[in-house]
Amino acid sequence: MKRGTILIAFILTMILSTEANAQFKVPDTKETEHWKIELLEPLKNEALIQAKKGKYEVYSLLVTNKGNEVYNVEVEAFRNGENDNKMYGLAPQFEHPHMQAGDTLQFSNFPVKTKTEKVEFVITWEDTPITLKDGTKVFGRKFKETISFLKS
Repeated sequence: MKRGTILIAFILTMILSTEANAQFKVPDTKETEHWKIELLEPLKNEALIQAKKGKYEVYSLLVTNKGNEVYNVEVEAFRNGENDNKMYGLAPQFEHPHMQAGDTLQFSNFPVKTKTEKVEFVITWEDTPITLKDGTKVFGRKFKETISFLKS
């Protein structure tokens, strides 16, 4: 009886500790009318950062323009704090001056702290630049979308 109790306690401990350190489900895809964001497995490339058990997990990101031609695209990544509501910036922060429909941006192997529960990607872009009567071109209207992934 004592062995059975110890075995059950051991199994429960393993299950609970596994759930506490669960990773983000990958591959996972979120889509809006204009963007497709894919959170992917990291590349198995020794030259790129790899996960460090108990410290951080590693993921890759693929952003696809599903909509029209856009300009000045910026992608920023954030993770939540452990005991506060702050969002902390992550490595995948990149910009692209011009994207056609179907174009992609990829960021391979970025670390996310193990205890992170939410990863958020903020995408901003502008539509077609406007030409004024005097021929001067000015930036088009600015847009922003936020896409979040939660740990399962």
